[in-house]
Amino acid sequence: MTSVLAGSDRRRWRGPKFGLAIPSIIWYVLFFVLPIAFVVIYSFGTKDTSKLLPVDLSRLTTDNYSQVFDDTFFKTFKATLRISVVATLLCLLIGLPVAYFAAFKATEKWRVAILALVVVPSFTSFLIRTVAWRIPLAPKGEFSRWLIDLGLIGDKGIQLLETQMAVQIAIVYNYLGFMILPLFVALDRIDVRMREASKDLGAGRVATFFGVTLPLAGPGIVAGVLLTFIPMCGDYVTATVLGGAKGNMIGSMIASQFSQAQNWPLGSAMAILMIGAVLLTLVVGAFVVWVIPYVFGLLQPFTQSMRRSLHERSTASSRKTRPTLRHRVELLKFGMAAWVALVLSFMFVPILLVFRHSFNEGSSFSIWSGHTSIKWWGELFDSGAAWAVLIRFIIITAAALLLRSVLNKVRAGSKRLLNWMGAIGFVVAFVVNGLLTDWYHDIFDFAGIGDAIRNSFLAAFGATVIAVVLGGLSGVALARRPGVWTKVFMATVFLILVTPEVMDAIALVTWFQRLNDVPVLGYVFKNGLGPFSGGMHKLWVGQSLYASAVVTLIVRARLAGLDEALEEAAADLGATPARAFRQITLPLISAALVAGGLLSFTLCLDNAVISTLISEAGSTTFPVALLGATKSTIKPFWGVGAVMLFAMTMAALAFVAVVLRRSGESSSDIAATLAGG
Repeated sequence: MTSVLAGSDRRRWRGPKFGLAIPSIIWYVLFFVLPIAFVVIYSFGTKDTSKLLPVDLSRLTTDNYSQVFDDTFFKTFKATLRISVVATLLCLLIGLPVAYFAAFKATEKWRVAILALVVVPSFTSFLIRTVAWRIPLAPKGEFSRWLIDLGLIGDKGIQLLETQMAVQIAIVYNYLGFMILPLFVALDRIDVRMREASKDLGAGRVATFFGVTLPLAGPGIVAGVLLTFIPMCGDYVTATVLGGAKGNMIGSMIASQFSQAQNWPLGSAMAILMIGAVLLTLVVGAFVVWVIPYVFGLLQPFTQSMRRSLHERSTASSRKTRPTLRHRVELLKFGMAAWVALVLSFMFVPILLVFRHSFNEGSSFSIWSGHTSIKWWGELFDSGAAWAVLIRFIIITAAALLLRSVLNKVRAGSKRLLNWMGAIGFVVAFVVNGLLTDWYHDIFDFAGIGDAIRNSFLAAFGATVIAVVLGGLSGVALARRPGVWTKVFMATVFLILVTPEVMDAIALVTWFQRLNDVPVLGYVFKNGLGPFSGGMHKLWVGQSLYASAVVTLIVRARLAGLDEALEEAAADLGATPARAFRQITLPLISAALVAGGLLSFTLCLDNAVISTLISEAGSTTFPVALLGATKSTIKPFWGVGAVMLFAMTMAALAFVAVVLRRSGESSSDIAATLAGG
């Protein structure tokens, strides 16, 4: 026995605690820390367009920071902060009742339904949702004509497009779901006994909400603010699609300095000041959040006396007021349910409009012609093989599901095999169609859009593979090998999550230019390897940063809740670290890896900011092509492509939910996973 233990002890991992996280550390240093550091350095340089890198670092100066505060930039900067702060507050005010109702008032069945209805529009393509707002906000659109017919506005129609109001509406809509999810998770994890104790001590519903529920939901509020306010400040898409000159935001202005004006030093200074302003705003907000409980603490003696007085009065008149209170509670619950229904309807309006306008007979996506047609669907799927492919998919998948039902009734076959019968049928259909036809070439042979959709899938798939490998290894290291390094690494992951995406994009744009002189990396990112161009490799790198951070948090959270006894037992029985990882740890985190991978895929498929700034001619993705199409009249066939991507995203999210459900996760845990861990 002693020899076995001695042998197992020799096989234990003797490397550094951060050994498994080394690939992620190298990746983050090479493609996040160093690019951001060079942006800081560029902000002190001077513009020199005669160089390949249009920055002269021989004469460092602070003039760029003084130039930033000209009248145009300062107005845009203030407008950006105002839009972001107002939108964050509106998201909090709109989303808090929805999260509260789902956590405390809805049954489990309705809770799942509400969360699903929040997730579906939130993970639909960000750009598609933004473009969809051109339909109701168009001056000659259907909504505008309806208001004219009612006599509420003049004949010119509503004039909201290319204004700050249009940006404000769309930005609230785009980020509302990412406020609701963390709020629900925080509220759902509150111990119900805390709220009941508050009521037993005489506190009313309002006092319990502000004195117990809201403080305990503080982490969810902080997470929701971080997930909404910081991306809003760097929003590039909403201002570009809906804002125009009147609704410009700082993200668009920074991007223009790099892509159009070629003034990297000034653009870098703008980006650094934007980050500083965002952090300062968050500090001020945190101070306000800290001051409010302090003030309530000072008023506690007064509130306690008032509470005792109210409790005595309520006790004396409890018999008389009980029916009235019950009526008020029911009325409040009905009002909250109506509010939830209204908010969910609001979240689905743009998606339904996209689907409807993909069948528009007219030549404009935004203006409804009054007639439906499958013309644009026919132009996208203009191959006879495409329809044969779809029919075969339906028949084979339906046959697999029917076989599952039959085998389940006669109790034949293993339960695990029956559970995966639908997925097996889909794979069989995929293989059969690939063997019978060249459908993957023909199904998207419409000029421009087909290549863009293919590139979107290739970019998302490559970035997801990188994210799962890096995030899986680093998540295991964080959960099983903690140490001093954990704080530094988690700080880096947090910075990746909170840094505005436009900042990452411009940092990578400048960094890839500098890497052209590096022998191996320069060749990879300039010429490419194998069938993939250098632009596709750049997309893999850029999209994998945020996705790998999300996978890291999901895997870490998954392992943190599991006992290490199995892994320790494997080591005690003589298993090498590699074998223990392969046979014990990997199965434990498999559900988290699948969920993180599919979530990463949906995030990468939707990526617009990084893809727009770093993609090249041969690697244009669907969001980039659609963003370019918004500069002129958008054709309805873009709605066809949007519906297809929507269907793929929903399939991936449904698979995430199924995997997590079968691994024992609750609806709250699934919501936490979709919110980033």
